[in-house]
Parts: sequence; structure tokens; C-alpha cells
Amino acid sequence: MFITLNTIIRWMIIFLLIEVLLFSIFSLFEKGEKKEKPQSNPQIIYSSSQIQEAFDKLISSYTPSNSSMEPKNPFRLVTLKSDDDVVALKDNKVEPICYTNTVELSRLSVQRKKEIFINMMIPSILLAKYKMKMERRKVLRLSRQKVLSQEESKWLQQKKEDFKVETNDELYKNMEIHPTSLIIAQAIVESGWGTSKFFQKANNVFGIWSFNKQDQRIQASEKRGKRRIYLKKYSSIHQSIYDYLLTIGNVSQYKSFREKRLKTQDPFILIKYLNKYSERGDAYIKDIKKIIKSNKLTKYDGYVLNL
Repeated sequence: MFITLNTIIRWMIIFLLIEVLLFSIFSLFEKGEKKEKPQSNPQIIYSSSQIQEAFDKLISSYTPSNSSMEPKNPFRLVTLKSDDDVVALKDNKVEPICYTNTVELSRLSVQRKKEIFINMMIPSILLAKYKMKMERRKVLRLSRQKVLSQEESKWLQQKKEDFKVETNDELYKNMEIHPTSLIIAQAIVESGWGTSKFFQKANNVFGIWSFNKQDQRIQASEKRGKRRIYLKKYSSIHQSIYDYLLTIGNVSQYKSFREKRLKTQDPFILIKYLNKYSERGDAYIKDIKKIIKSNKLTKYDGYVLNL
């Protein structure tokens, strides 16, 4: 039987198509198997649907600088039942844990209280800084793109509104982060080593006020004249710290601090530029310096998430 070249080519194409089809079916089957495997993370605890929703939102916010990559979930969510549930820091490689609540610390000894507070705060601070860092990288990437999608433009515009700026350059600069030692020292002062009412009931580390009725919030017992005071309620400690970073990044009183942290990451230099953070002014600055030194907090500036 005489077989033409065209017939040979036709059969080769058919065999190739069959091979591609079989490979596609096998790939789909393999993906299905992977999806069915349970995720091994027994320490994740969901206390409510509200926390679940916040967790899902949190995961989606951690978008890598390269939009072609899959979003990465860098942490596990933990709800505390006692101080024994707080994971101890072993070294400068910190397990990325997002704590959804705190525990009663005032009944603990001074040393134990400090230990538990720092163990809760360091991963929370590093997660907030990580999120800000990833978003800052995204701002830089989008700033260099000639054409933006509708979604990218909307995201960039929202960030500008969040940080109260008009240009991409201003946004990028305002999203710089600062030393962990300075953040945790302020957290210690503002929350009284985690014993404040607002930290215990609302995960509000820094006593950040709420001016929006749509916020999740709690009312303070004191008033300013006849005016009621409300403080924000957060779904996690990490969320509170991220909001603090946002506040530092968008409030006009901290402009000199933002400009200085673009030049140095020395906490003892930077703290001088946060004298407007508290009504106590220079006395507040002195307290922060003392806390950093007496608790040797600068060692945490070298701590990173173990991702």
C-alpha cells in the first residue's frame, strides 16, 4: 500500500492531539487529588465567622510584587485560650502567627507578662511590616508600568486615598517601614504591657480612635468635654499594628518622622521625631528610649519572618 506524505503528517497530528488530550486529563486528575488532601495545620482555630471572614480578607491582601504569581498565605491564624498557647520566640527566625485575641496579662508576674507580650507582638509586628512591604513593592511595580488594568488603577488610587497623597512617589515614600524595636516600645507604653482595656477587649494596641460609625469599635469610659470617645476594634493584633503603620504614614504631624526614616533606621534618632505622637511630648520620647534600652529591644530589629 502506498502511503502519501500527507497521510503520514495527518496521522502524526492525530497522535500528537491524542497525547496532549491524555496529558491534560492526567493533569486535571492530579490537581483533583491535591485538592482532596487535607491541609495539615491543626493549630489553626476559628472562633467565629467574623474572624473567618477577616482571615480570608487578610490572605487576599498579601499579593506578591509580581502579579503573575499566586497570592501567598504567609501565616497561620491562632485564637488564644491561655498564655500557654502563645508560641515562644526561639531565635531570630519568627514563625508567622496571626493572633486573633489576647489573654489576661495583669495577673501574671512581671517577667512572665513581658515574655508573653513580646512573644505575641513580634510576629504580629513582622506580619504588619511584611504586608506593608509587599504593598510598597506593588506600588513601585505599578508606577513603572506604562499601562494599568482597571483593577490595578483602582487599587493604586485607593492606596493614595489611604495615605492621603496625590502622587505615586509620595505614596511609595510614605509606605516606608521603621524598626521593630521602636514599634514594640510604643506598643508597651500605649498598652501598658498589654494590660489596657482596649488591648484586652479590642486588640487595639495603640489606642487608635474611631471617628467612623461604620467601624467596629468600643466606647471609652472618659469623654473629651461632652464628646464621646470611641476606639477601633480589630479582628487581630496584626491588624491593629498595620493600622498604626497606616496612621504614621498618613497623618501630617508625622511628616518629619517619615522624611527622617527614609534616611535612617536608627530607633534612637527616629524617636525624636515622634514627639507629637503623645501629649506628653519630650517625656514620652524619654520613656520610649528608656524602654528600648532597659528591655534590649534593638535585638528584635534583626528578627524576620520564617517564610
